[in-house]
Amino acid sequence: MGGVRYGMPVGGPLQAIGPLAKAIEDRGFDSVWTTETTSNPFIQAALASQATSRVRIGTAIALAFPRSPGITAMTAVDVDELSGGRFALGLGPQVKRVNEQRFSTPFEHPAPKMREYALAVRAFWGGYFGQEPRFQGRFYQVTMAPWPRMPPPVRPAVPILFAAVNRRMLQAAGEVADGVIGHPLTSPRYIREVVLPSIAEGAAKAGRPPADVELVQTVLISMSGDRELARREVAQQIGFYATTRTYEPILALHGFEGVVPELRRAYADRDMDRLASLVTEEMAETYALYGTADEVVEKAKRFDGLAGELLLGGPWWRVDPGRLLENHLAILEAFGR
Repeated sequence: MGGVRYGMPVGGPLQAIGPLAKAIEDRGFDSVWTTETTSNPFIQAALASQATSRVRIGTAIALAFPRSPGITAMTAVDVDELSGGRFALGLGPQVKRVNEQRFSTPFEHPAPKMREYALAVRAFWGGYFGQEPRFQGRFYQVTMAPWPRMPPPVRPAVPILFAAVNRRMLQAAGEVADGVIGHPLTSPRYIREVVLPSIAEGAAKAGRPPADVELVQTVLISMSGDRELARREVAQQIGFYATTRTYEPILALHGFEGVVPELRRAYADRDMDRLASLVTEEMAETYALYGTADEVVEKAKRFDGLAGELLLGGPWWRVDPGRLLENHLAILEAFGR
């Protein structure tokens, strides 16, 4: 497995977060990540940090725009203290519909706004160490220091990683973030031709080497002796993602953009069988790793040299809870050291 680092997500009932995180650490993985789908990712990260002692704990991802930079900055420092300096702040813009219709948050100019967000968070952190914040941007301002913290934060700053898919967000991450969390709807070709060059462009603008920007690449995995079951699970997830406009460039790079209107019609009609059937085996092979454990471990080698860390997660959309756990345990066993 070479020098690639491996991480895994945790989720589900809050009472399960600690034991799941501990099991991931015990199997030799390098990191544990929490998501913002049904639960607050910072509460999950706090639980994971208390159950572990070695692994990095990160949010992959926490939504940025529904929270002010100051609230996020304070929360990140809290989790970093609980973890003993092991926390990584993964932030993402999410998509327009989720921001506006679920969280009553304006969605505007996401890449420039995320760039500012990171700078505002760091300005807030500087206030803990005697720096008077003077950040005034187009979208955010931080001009008043936080209350003194006793004890002071564990570190002057927590690493900030952006969830980034398209060129402008990747460039923003290359300019101001410590890393990128790659979306699970991806391919090695997309990483080579779009992700890494875009990060490098942003880094060059900031006058720093691209190597300063870590890539944590999420990988979509379904393991089962029943290969058709595994294929269907990843097909459902790919079809769900592909209905979102943000991800169209990933499909277009491989010539799959023509299926998008049909996928959207199937989703609007709640015809999930059709949605899954529209995702061909070629699409599934392009964007996911599925099959037996041996097959998946071999296929994972296609990411060698492209990312510093692989975040290994399974499909979750319309997947039976029993299968979610079965797949999680299979990944844990196959990739554990």
